[in-house]
Amino acid sequence: MENEKKKIDYVSRAELFQHGNDIKKEMSKKVDKVETKVDKISEEVVELKVLVIPMVSSSKETAKNTQKMADTLERYTQATTKQLHDHDLQIADVKNSIDYTLKSINDDGTEEKEKRFSNVQIITSVLALVGIILGAILNWDWGHFIFK
Repeated sequence: MENEKKKIDYVSRAELFQHGNDIKKEMSKKVDKVETKVDKISEEVVELKVLVIPMVSSSKETAKNTQKMADTLERYTQATTKQLHDHDLQIADVKNSIDYTLKSINDDGTEEKEKRFSNVQIITSVLALVGIILGAILNWDWGHFIFK
């Protein structure tokens, strides 16, 4: 072992040159592989650009249109809400005026109203009785009396 430790290793120039050439060839093969992969990736990137850029612009336009629709819908709902609120207030006013009118009518002459109502009932029943009698007379089959 002592002899091996003292022994100096050396490489000849031809071996060194050959080893350098081998490394160059190996590296050039690896560089060629990397270049083909880069070329393939760059082609795919170009294809992606062709596909993605129109999609991005379309997406931006869709976002703008969606925002416009949201703004329009918001304005519509605000206008409709205001209109419905005004309409509800008008209905409440009409209801209050009707209630007030009915209350004032009920307060004024309830006895007089009852008399009018009873008179109206009598007149209605007399008219209904006359109508029934006239209907019976007109619907009677007079043909058997005339053609006998």
